[in-house]
Amino acid sequence: TVGGGQGLPPAPTPAPAPAPEEAKKGEEPKKVVDSMMPRLETGVNFGLGAFVDESVDESGDGLGPLNNASSSNLMRKASRNQSHTMAERMQRRSSRHMCINNDGVLNSDMSRVPSMMLIDESQLEEDTKKYTEEVEKLERDSLNIMQRRMPSGSLLEKMEEVIGTANKDSIVLLQGFNWESWRAGAGDWYGVIGKSIDKFKHVGVTDIWMPPPSSSVAPQGYLPSQLFNLDGSKYGTQASLETLIKTLHENGIRAIADIVVNHRCGDKQDSQGRWNQFTSGMENRPSFAGVMDWGGWAITLGDTYSDGTGEHAPGKYDGKFDAAPDIDHANQKVQQSIAIWLRWLQLQVGFDCWRFDFVKGYSAEYVGLYCKKSAPAWAVGELWGDMQYDDNGLAANQDRHRQDVTNWINATDKQSTAFDFTTKGILQEACKNCQYWRLKDASGKPPGLIGWMPKYAVTFIDNHDTGSTQRHWPFPDDKVVVGYAYICTHPGIPALFWDHVMDWGENVRNQIADLLRVRRESGIPVDAPVKIICADADCYIAEIGSPAALRVALGPRHAGDADGSYWEQGCQGKEYRVWIHKKPAPTPPPAPTPAKSPAQASPTKGVAKAETLSDVSFPDITVDGVKLTQAKLKAMSKQEVEQLVGKLEPLLHACKLAKALKK
Repeated sequence: TVGGGQGLPPAPTPAPAPAPEEAKKGEEPKKVVDSMMPRLETGVNFGLGAFVDESVDESGDGLGPLNNASSSNLMRKASRNQSHTMAERMQRRSSRHMCINNDGVLNSDMSRVPSMMLIDESQLEEDTKKYTEEVEKLERDSLNIMQRRMPSGSLLEKMEEVIGTANKDSIVLLQGFNWESWRAGAGDWYGVIGKSIDKFKHVGVTDIWMPPPSSSVAPQGYLPSQLFNLDGSKYGTQASLETLIKTLHENGIRAIADIVVNHRCGDKQDSQGRWNQFTSGMENRPSFAGVMDWGGWAITLGDTYSDGTGEHAPGKYDGKFDAAPDIDHANQKVQQSIAIWLRWLQLQVGFDCWRFDFVKGYSAEYVGLYCKKSAPAWAVGELWGDMQYDDNGLAANQDRHRQDVTNWINATDKQSTAFDFTTKGILQEACKNCQYWRLKDASGKPPGLIGWMPKYAVTFIDNHDTGSTQRHWPFPDDKVVVGYAYICTHPGIPALFWDHVMDWGENVRNQIADLLRVRRESGIPVDAPVKIICADADCYIAEIGSPAALRVALGPRHAGDADGSYWEQGCQGKEYRVWIHKKPAPTPPPAPTPAKSPAQASPTKGVAKAETLSDVSFPDITVDGVKLTQAKLKAMSKQEVEQLVGKLEPLLHACKLAKALKK
């Protein structure tokens, strides 16, 4: 018998547990287990003694003792405060039951066990979330301490367990700054971002691309010098950045670091006055001494800043960056230094992912290498190349442009995605000049990277270079939301720009949020197929997914109403309209049919049986390249069957007329 604890006499106080016996000589003492202390194991074991390099001195790094930590020790440290709080709640009378045996005697052992039936589920979920976050932080901290004392292979294996891999189907990227943010933040742009997290969550953002974090000659961060010196950034201090990333993680948002390693500014001159001497900016971890302390040997041969001691000239297809020394990524010391810096950004600062800047300046294989040496949740590269133009302006066929991006992705060993500049260029031209015919290539697919490699395409409308105050290649302002209606409903990973979400007002932000809401509700994957129904000058209509889950219409011409039996309104605005596939209404259980007596039962003789699809046999036929069978017909949606009937009815009618003429 189980009865609630309220209003009943308290359970008798159990006799104190006997003191543990004194261990015999040569034996380990018996452990006393606190039964009230919750335990959680993540499966991550930090027993790294076999991998530790004792020759590396970390004693002066200020990160605490280097004792090897087991998973259970980490759990106990992480849960100390939470577990005591939880245990105290569970010790209340209201969290227990009085348990009586069948013979009426109080079962004191059972009565001492906390009752899960009376625990507040929402509070338990909140406690578990906080507990998990603290465990992850401790795991990162432990690896941060050990990263210079263990082989990179073992370290990366542990890092992958902690950081994980992003699900591309659900990523929504927000660029968390513009060209003027260093100025607008008044020295603490990180604080500005931190105050806007509720707005990010409302829109549906999962990842935020942060500005370059290191000390830089240019205030925007794109001429970095001391890569480990995060206090030298115009966006804020290292402590402020770490606090922001911790808050983002608590709200389920990943942080993306802007990795600028194509070039680097020296902070000292050599004997010839060339700015080619580099220092790391790391001052509080002796084990990192020399990691980023480079000389002229780290610069590509032939560069203005080279002193001739380098090992390699630029690659055949490497782009030139004239404002700073070009770094020789074929140099193994450079590779090792960058890999260590990236892992430090993950383990010390908390970054999860990478955005690689100006990747046309060095070979794609090195982006792949740096991803393999740091295990980000995902990565994206900026390969901004020239599109093709003819006498009429932007050429209709941009296959060469997207082929370059495709080749770059493959050359990274598919370790990185890429911004879909091809889609941006075509989409903004289509919207600006009312040329929606551009949105369909010769194969009937989307004409950008999303038509070829949607899993590796990050679509966007503008960024700090193309838009903002630079406006090197801006999307037409009055068509921006139409552009978002395209990228939010089509395959690829949609990326939002800070200005549009945060500076253009609540109306624009809410329209983007609605488009992303419909995308989530439809459940389309990152590589959803696209069926383009119409691509005229003033109207574009497409259905996305298999079976179709989203339908979108763009342009000034009214697209008409979609089939109301299959589609329902998702959202709409000026020159765009989005429908979502209707979810089937839950079928109510059939009402029980009362059994009839033999006298009431109707005779079945002479009553025709209702015809079903299985009763009709026909030879397999092919229509529009699709082989039609009974199984295929059963699998078709109502809309697909209606379209098939529309095609076959005229043929059947013609056959009947031909038959009549033969009589």
